[in-house]
Amino acid sequence: MDAKFLYRIMCRIRFFEELVLEKFPTGVFVGTTHTYLGQEANAVGVIANLQAEDIIFSNHRGHGHFLAYGGEPRALFAELMGKKSGVCGGRGGSQHLHWKNFYSNGVQGGIVPIATGMALAEKQKQSGAIAVAFLGDGTLGEGVIYETFNMASKWQIPILYVVENNRIAQTTPIELSLAGSIAARFHAFGIACEELDTSDVVEICDVAARWVNRVRQNQAPGALILHTWRFGPHSKGDDTRPAEEIAFLKETRDPLKIQAARLAPGEREAIEAEEQALIEQAFQLALEDEYPAPEDALTPGPSTEGRGETDSLSLRERVRVRDENFESPVALTSDSSPTGRGEDAEGRKKPLTVLQSLNLAIHQALAKDKRVFLLGQDILDPYGGAFKVTQGCSTHFPQRVFPTPISEAGLVGIAAGMALRGLLPLAEIMFGDFLTLIADQVINHIAKFRWMYNDAVNVPLVIRTPVGGGRGYGPTHSQSLEKLYLGVPGIHVVAVTHFGEPQALLLQAILQDSEPVIFIEHKSLYPLSIWDDQDRELEREVGWTELGYPIYTLRLRGSPPANLTLIAYSYMAEVARQAMIQLAYQAEIFCELIVPTQLRPCAEGMLRESVQRTGRALVIEEGTLSFGWGAEILARIAEHSFSPSARLGRIGAAEHPVPASPPLERVTLPGVEDIFRKAQNLLKP
Repeated sequence: MDAKFLYRIMCRIRFFEELVLEKFPTGVFVGTTHTYLGQEANAVGVIANLQAEDIIFSNHRGHGHFLAYGGEPRALFAELMGKKSGVCGGRGGSQHLHWKNFYSNGVQGGIVPIATGMALAEKQKQSGAIAVAFLGDGTLGEGVIYETFNMASKWQIPILYVVENNRIAQTTPIELSLAGSIAARFHAFGIACEELDTSDVVEICDVAARWVNRVRQNQAPGALILHTWRFGPHSKGDDTRPAEEIAFLKETRDPLKIQAARLAPGEREAIEAEEQALIEQAFQLALEDEYPAPEDALTPGPSTEGRGETDSLSLRERVRVRDENFESPVALTSDSSPTGRGEDAEGRKKPLTVLQSLNLAIHQALAKDKRVFLLGQDILDPYGGAFKVTQGCSTHFPQRVFPTPISEAGLVGIAAGMALRGLLPLAEIMFGDFLTLIADQVINHIAKFRWMYNDAVNVPLVIRTPVGGGRGYGPTHSQSLEKLYLGVPGIHVVAVTHFGEPQALLLQAILQDSEPVIFIEHKSLYPLSIWDDQDRELEREVGWTELGYPIYTLRLRGSPPANLTLIAYSYMAEVARQAMIQLAYQAEIFCELIVPTQLRPCAEGMLRESVQRTGRALVIEEGTLSFGWGAEILARIAEHSFSPSARLGRIGAAEHPVPASPPLERVTLPGVEDIFRKAQNLLKP
């Protein structure tokens, strides 16, 4: 590797970071920063060995990695200033960068499964690319990285983990926070690694070249541990180390001094002058750049056209066309498997159950698009998942079904990385209660990437999970926690109903929706038959959201105009249906039942129209009442109410955990009697 080139890039990083610290007190930069002073040899030595198609995932201390990758100093300055010309248009700031195959995020640990998923995607595509993930020593305290190391080793994923051990996490020395050795952590998972304690860029470059080649050739993970020192504070002014210690490090471990000794004085001075001028010019140009206009930058989301299919067919029509052209790899026989349709006594095909319909959708998605992959716990045949929704998939598509350990955050992060690199992963979380375990991945990574990276990426990931009570599973396996995600921009939350076509709904999420989707399936819906157009009691009207998800309106056939709107999703819509029939026959209260499938973003237009007709609304949800979906729906209706006299109510679960005892569970969760009583109260004069 050319000695002058190595020195030039290290100078670029050093001068950039020094100017950032110098100018930060003036207010020209926004937020915070984490400079790379003293560690320049690590980034330059590793990245100099990568190929154009390789992937880099950096962290909060990522300026040096970005500049070593070839990023423009002006664009990086502009991003730190929040300017339109910034790397991500000013949306991300110092810690959140994306350009070509370079990515960074400031949340510790969470980037590791995502980078690993990216490498897995490239392996599946047989592109020959590898990924490099830069970790700090402080990140070794995050549990999700060990979930990831395990899967990276088991699945032989081509990624190089580079640990930059600068021996201090913010202000805490490593000896006070880290037990055991760093290398032992990788060895425990069968990942080969090497340690290097040097600030010599040439030495790092030579060792890194060997490891990059090893990972590429073996298509397996490796780790390079670089023991290093940072000269600056963690952020701007939070360095508690003695000044004498910093001075000693700068004298003995400065990578620029080590490399400068290999150059002639004239060469060194020329490079320094050129790079200093480059950085100063980049800073001045960034100062003159414009800030983004709010009307351009603060967009609500991507195009509703999804992944490129712009035909005018409805969701149901698209699925029908696919069905006609699709030869199922699973025979729809009369056996008892989830995919068996069966026949009645007269030889007519029975309606599919919700479970069968979802299972068929997954088979169809896998058969239609080779980018679809399935990840989850215990999803291999013959078991086929805890609720059998994935049964048959591993038999017919063995190369695209990945059974995972009990590592919810890790598997979702890996799936997100696969999605960022163009695949269509479908991740199963065994119980909806475990949505809590993936919160960091969803909220701080998956939901942020598309917007944070200036609309340059999509994360077409679907996370399926069964929710709800009614089976006696008790407090930690019976919850409806989807409301935890209803306030998170950047994701869609979709709920199955048997009043529609679960098969079509799931195919829409997998193959059409370009945003991440949390796909809610109530356990009690699985055995129910899907809607039959020949239903003798109910008639159904179908509307559509802008994203292509259906909203159903149900009425009793031949009933008078409704005087109450019931609004419910998932299994609560079935409970509301039962209550609607009782209200009509026992109390002469006639209802419209509105069943949305798209919970987030909220599409309340049809809901408001129904309430405008009836003058009353009752919202039913299975989650606890406080701060729930029902409160949001009624708030939106009230804000746009045609009449201040509109009467509104809501029903939800009691404010305590869901009991295992059947009688206690019944009184905890909303039931037909609760809806009946509440409806009568709303109709009182």
